Amino acid sequence: MNEDRTSRALEGLVIGVPAARRAIETAKLIERWGGTPLVGPTVEEVPVEDEGQVLRATAEVIESGVAWSIHLTGVGTRRWFEAAARGGVLEPLLSTLEAARLIPRGAKASAALKAYGLGFAWMPEGETSREIADWLAPQISEGDAVALQRHGEPVPGLSSPLEEAGARVIDLITYRWEIPSDRGPAETLVKALVDGGAHALVITSAPQVRHLFGVAEGLGLRDRLQAALADRVYLAAVGTVAAAAFEREGLAADLIAQPPRLGALVRALAAAREAVDAKSGTT
Repeated sequence: MNEDRTSRALEGLVIGVPAARRAIETAKLIERWGGTPLVGPTVEEVPVEDEGQVLRATAEVIESGVAWSIHLTGVGTRRWFEAAARGGVLEPLLSTLEAARLIPRGAKASAALKAYGLGFAWMPEGETSREIADWLAPQISEGDAVALQRHGEPVPGLSSPLEEAGARVIDLITYRWEIPSDRGPAETLVKALVDGGAHALVITSAPQVRHLFGVAEGLGLRDRLQAALADRVYLAAVGTVAAAAFEREGLAADLIAQPPRLGALVRALAAAREAVDAKSGTT
């Protein structure tokens, strides 16, 4: 296939995009490959209302002299440090983390640490919480304090193994994901998926899937959405964490990007054009 044809590999396809923060970037990548993005964010990033909770957890991190600090997201890490700066405790927090062993889940979290002059001990190749749990739990000593920066959703697959190994996990929660206050674009996306107006769906985070079904529930279309995604819409996920969200809805991702990067996801989708056509019935 020549370069021009390759660059138009998604031509004629409508690709659903439920992302919020990276919606524009995702849409541009799809367009670069000739596809038509249908953006309907199903998530909205909402800062925690009570920043005092963040500062109290930060004080516990400093006072405990944590042995480990896990950073699941870049935006969450930056929000944590910004809250610490507003609370006047950024310097002691950074000093505490410099003495600890830091584990970012992925490139964004590691970049956030680097921006504050912090390095890291290890980063999981697949960028999953399960890898972190498997790697770290055997190294935990009884009573170790472990800081866990996460968004508002619990991560039992990570925190439970560490607690079972004897760790005291300190949660740092700076934001959560909710269904957008303006549901219009997300509702349009759900209707397109249900009615045959979209051929594929690209997912870059697990909450996007859960909230997609929440929007469908509000429209009375949950069962029809589940059937459409199972039978006709090609499902592409940026990594195993996002793909697992499909499994919780009784679905299986048709494509899981490796490495778990947005560019790799869209390239892999373009390379899977024949499979997309086969599932969606595109001629």
